Amino acid sequence: MLTDETAPIEEVAQAIGRPAAWLKRNWLKLHQREGFPRKIPTGDVWPRRAVEVWLRSAGQLPALLPANQNEGQVDAISAAAKALLERYGATPS
Repeated sequence: MLTDETAPIEEVAQAIGRPAAWLKRNWLKLHQREGFPRKIPTGDVWPRRAVEVWLRSAGQLPALLPANQNEGQVDAISAAAKALLERYGATPS
């Protein structure tokens, strides 16, 4: 059933040990700072599985990979292009 796929704010707040009013005010900060899942745009509900994964990871989901940076660091796109070049020996057109 689809209702099992979402979790209402009260349930999510209880799972993270905070009042629902706190979560309503702070979910975006929690998302930006700790990778907390984004709520579903139609209301104060979250994807149940995403919240479960976040809780199981103790709120320590991996940080996003950096975007293209020209400071000597390798981003995901450059790394993938390099791996393909090494594997197939072709140059991009």
